[in-house]
Amino acid sequence: MFITKPKARRALGLLLALLPLLAACLAEQPLNLPENAAIDAAAAGSLAVDALAAQKPARHDRYAIYYTPEEYAEQFRSVVGSYNGIGVYIYPDKAGRAMIYGVMKGGPAYEAGILPGDVFLRLNGEDLSALSYDEVSDSLIGFPAGTKLELTFERPGEGEVTVRLETAKVEVPTLDYLLLPDAMGLIKIGSFNRNTGEQFANAYNDLLEQGMQGLILDLRDNGGGEMNAALQICNYFVPKGEPMMYITDSSGVYYYTSNREAIDLPAVILQNGHTASASELVIGAAHDCGLATLLGETTYGKGIVQDLKKLASGAGLRFTSAKYSTAHQNDIHGVGIAPDIVFPMPEDADGLAAYTMDPEFDPQLAQAVAVLAEKMAAAAEPAPAEQSN
Repeated sequence: MFITKPKARRALGLLLALLPLLAACLAEQPLNLPENAAIDAAAAGSLAVDALAAQKPARHDRYAIYYTPEEYAEQFRSVVGSYNGIGVYIYPDKAGRAMIYGVMKGGPAYEAGILPGDVFLRLNGEDLSALSYDEVSDSLIGFPAGTKLELTFERPGEGEVTVRLETAKVEVPTLDYLLLPDAMGLIKIGSFNRNTGEQFANAYNDLLEQGMQGLILDLRDNGGGEMNAALQICNYFVPKGEPMMYITDSSGVYYYTSNREAIDLPAVILQNGHTASASELVIGAAHDCGLATLLGETTYGKGIVQDLKKLASGAGLRFTSAKYSTAHQNDIHGVGIAPDIVFPMPEDADGLAAYTMDPEFDPQLAQAVAVLAEKMAAAAEPAPAEQSN
């Protein structure tokens, strides 16, 4: 077998990096390659992951993923929580065109007046209409900070709008929050990266200053992310000194304990079938310790820890390194966490209802508000007087 240039070094580097992982499974599932097979870097990555997947079921890592250098860079951005760009979320509209779905507060797009609903038409005079929303997003990320851009959008009700701005380093907000009526705080976390713990602390403290007396934590459609960020949030739902989670890996079993006092507020957590991994870690801790009522649907059930490693070629590999259980050592892998109150999203609800942060348009959030109102009323009732005999 030989590996053709110019990708020889990348492919060879990947295979060498994976040799320790592949040694055992290759003995059981030898690779049958034709002589003189030409393998590029991407093919080598797929080959390696397929070999891992061919292990005995008990050792099968179906979550192993190989990333090209470009894909790894994108994954790393999502973990680190910052990138060079204009600070927008892009999503296809009904016609498949790249549309601004959301604008990050404080970013270049926010300061320039770009609005949700704006559809990309041109970038520096070049037509973007034939590009997918992913391609438009990639084209904006490719500019270094300080690059001057001219963007033309189609804005509903106004027609074409041209905006001039400069790219900058954007800190990606992983959560949003607001104070609902009746002193109910709402924090919605979309994912966990290295900044999420700090963002949560700032949101929580701000809501307290605004008079929050009850909390709704929305983890619907949150597929996880940084475990350390999730643990920072677990601290709020587990009494100080108590275990927040247990980890089982090749070195044995150990646990993490809470390092702060738990919240003294009625709380409801929203969850659905796309709530997974680090999100389930938070839910498990809060529920095991009796500090939150769970509402929605059973979570995904991904009770494993994964590592993201960069290879010498610039490519990357995500693989399972450990398994975790909740604060009370409940194994949720493949099972998920059932809600206390089963309340699926109605089939006729808008597909984006869960992102509105508005109970008027979001039936599950409206139900969470009703449940929290009952919990807050119960908490406000004076304790029964002790009777003396």
